[in-house]
Amino acid sequence: MVKRIRWTSELVNKFWDGVAQTELDNLSFGKVAGPKFLELISKYLLPGGSHLDFGAGSGHVLQLLLDRGLNAAGFEPSPDRQDLLVGKIGQHKHFLGVKGVDSSDQFDVVLLMEVLEHVLDEDFDKVLERVKKFVKPGGYLIASTPNNENVESSSVYCPVSEALFHPWQHVRSFTPHQISDCFKNLGFAPELIALADFSSDAELVESYKKIAALRELSDYIESAVHQYHAQRQELALIDAFLGSGVRHGFWQKIKLRVNLLFQHRVLIGKLHSIAHDMTHRFDEVSCYALNQIRDMRDPILSGAAGSTRDADGIDLRIGRETTIVYVGKKQ
Repeated sequence: MVKRIRWTSELVNKFWDGVAQTELDNLSFGKVAGPKFLELISKYLLPGGSHLDFGAGSGHVLQLLLDRGLNAAGFEPSPDRQDLLVGKIGQHKHFLGVKGVDSSDQFDVVLLMEVLEHVLDEDFDKVLERVKKFVKPGGYLIASTPNNENVESSSVYCPVSEALFHPWQHVRSFTPHQISDCFKNLGFAPELIALADFSSDAELVESYKKIAALRELSDYIESAVHQYHAQRQELALIDAFLGSGVRHGFWQKIKLRVNLLFQHRVLIGKLHSIAHDMTHRFDEVSCYALNQIRDMRDPILSGAAGSTRDADGIDLRIGRETTIVYVGKKQ
């Protein structure tokens, strides 16, 4: 008979300690999307300030923060992963240590990336209060969580134990409205609520291709202009020679003028070809840009932005899986 796994704190720690020992750890959100996420919220990261990665896991995001020259600590309840963090980045000059539940330290910025969907019901309120205490008055809370995920349909079945469970141990899901209300009740005023898709690898590849095409187009234009000026200089030399007053033979003049006309024809043909190719490449790049703008505009016009209160909803990228990105300031 199929049964759903009942997660406990011990089982959760066992699960993530096991994941940390496999290649699955390289598929974690922090590892895959961490760099892009930090770019997205970079204006809220404070050089010279203090940062806490709450639920640091294997330390992927914490390492990124430290590599940016930011002072950062990690909060991780699993003893095994605490030891892993210290062993991995304990000697980094910007590392502020691993903090426990009894820590009284406060930070300018607390990151809560892909954590809330894992928190058990019995621990949820305590975790939120613990997060709140870690943030200085006037400090920032930056959170992310899957947008409106169907946890049931995302589950997998183990034929050995006949158990149904989410492959990444998710036990809840949120909408932007729910996240906004959740943190508002804790005393945070939202400064950013956005949807971002970090999962569309195909789109990211296409984005890279279009950006690369734009760069190639720029290089191509620069090269074409350089060639054009070089050919114009050659033609100018012939013109100057013919108009110099030097006596030339009849056939020499004919040869020079025919060569001049031929060179002009070649130059015009090349310019036509270059213009046609430039138009084609420009159309590709501009069409892609317009589609990106349309993808962001249409959900807003249809009311998607109304899913949040007290903050603007911004669809940064629309795809199969979207992530809620929240930034709130502690009042």
